[in-house]
Amino acid sequence: MKQLQLNLRRVVDLRGRELERHQAELAAKEQLRARSAAAVQRLEALNAQLGATGASSPSLAVNGADYKQAVMQWADQQRQHLAVQEAEVAAQRQAMLAVARKQEAMGQLLERVGLRLRTEDERRQQKGQDELAGQVWQRGRA
Repeated sequence: MKQLQLNLRRVVDLRGRELERHQAELAAKEQLRARSAAAVQRLEALNAQLGATGASSPSLAVNGADYKQAVMQWADQQRQHLAVQEAEVAAQRQAMLAVARKQEAMGQLLERVGLRLRTEDERRQQKGQDELAGQVWQRGRA
């Protein structure tokens, strides 16, 4: 039973390390997602600032329209990239929660095993005390 407790303690420790690794990965993915979201916001703000492309010369108007189109395409690419990152963050969060649930379950099992071991130790001690008390009582009667 003691060996079971030691093995469970190792499993709980390993799950804890795995959980920490998942938390670090989630934080990194969340940070990357936040940067992408900020980039999308900046590109959308830039696009809004560009306004109408009408200019005094046709070449400036074409250049402005091309620039605005490029900014809009870049913003679309960033939105697609952001959607992928958000899906990765959600998947990482689910994986982290699954590991956390497993660690919690192992921790509870470890507590139950520890309680059972303490109960068995207390019973053994009580039995020894009862035997000693019986011996003392037998000697007192003799």
